Amino acid sequence: LQYKKNQSSDEFLSLSDKLQSTQARKKNLEDPQSIGFIFRVAAILSDNNSSNNDGEYSDYLNWVSHEEPFHLLSKSDDENRITEPTVTISGNHAVLVRWNNKFSGENHGYQLQMRENNGGVPWETIAPCLMRNEVRKKNLTSALGYQFRVKPVQKEQKESNLPYSKPSAVSIALGLSKGMKNLFNSLNNDQLLKNTSTKISVEEALGGREFVLLYCSAHWCGPCRQFTPQLANWYRSMMSMNANVEVVFLSADHDEHSFKSYYATMPWLAVDFEDDTREKLMSYIRVQGIPRLVVLDGKTGRTIVDNAVG
Repeated sequence: LQYKKNQSSDEFLSLSDKLQSTQARKKNLEDPQSIGFIFRVAAILSDNNSSNNDGEYSDYLNWVSHEEPFHLLSKSDDENRITEPTVTISGNHAVLVRWNNKFSGENHGYQLQMRENNGGVPWETIAPCLMRNEVRKKNLTSALGYQFRVKPVQKEQKESNLPYSKPSAVSIALGLSKGMKNLFNSLNNDQLLKNTSTKISVEEALGGREFVLLYCSAHWCGPCRQFTPQLANWYRSMMSMNANVEVVFLSADHDEHSFKSYYATMPWLAVDFEDDTREKLMSYIRVQGIPRLVVLDGKTGRTIVDNAVG
């Protein structure tokens, strides 16, 4: 990786000839005349990294560079720009992006950009003028991860000369883990119940979840009927905060009618009463008494809390 000032008389200076990644950060640059900088990069093909007298390598691919120079931010612009967004996992191959609501008001919005964490990939505008300071982005399948940046814009113009924030930390949006796949691999059509009449794929329902709670309960059980409303209130509060958690109901009722009647009072997912996976999971967590609430690690399927009831 090499760089120089944006003037023909300057020669390229080497930043590194040992980079293993496709991105680098150069600090302590000074450009009082706002000339800008040009960078170029080439892949070295030989283990012999020695250069000739002109600073050129004998075994490298063609240099890759850019036409427009990169300019430094002024000290004032750097101090006043929005801090970098925070990114948290929010379900199957999805993340929740949040940023400081520094320029709130009816006439201000935010332009949000995203790029794959792969050197040279350009920034892509995914929202030209958001009127809130958070957004959920889905279908992020790259194993390299993604970065996000944001800047304030005028509502009518959807553009501004203000600088973007620093890029967020790289975030990899997770899908359904191998551990969770193994636990739910016998599901009929790979689907869970979302409510008594709607189904959802297990990948969409549990992919990327940090915690998955298995709730074994039954309508005929008095302590269960007392605990279920408490759990439902907690679950709704978690959902309102976009918490990365999900609950799956495993019925211990004696018949399907009782299951459906009881499940209709619950806000979370369930394994169908007639699905063999229900008893398989109850065996996996070794249910001996109810109510039982087992907390699983969403990345591995391993038990974290054997019984969170009470």
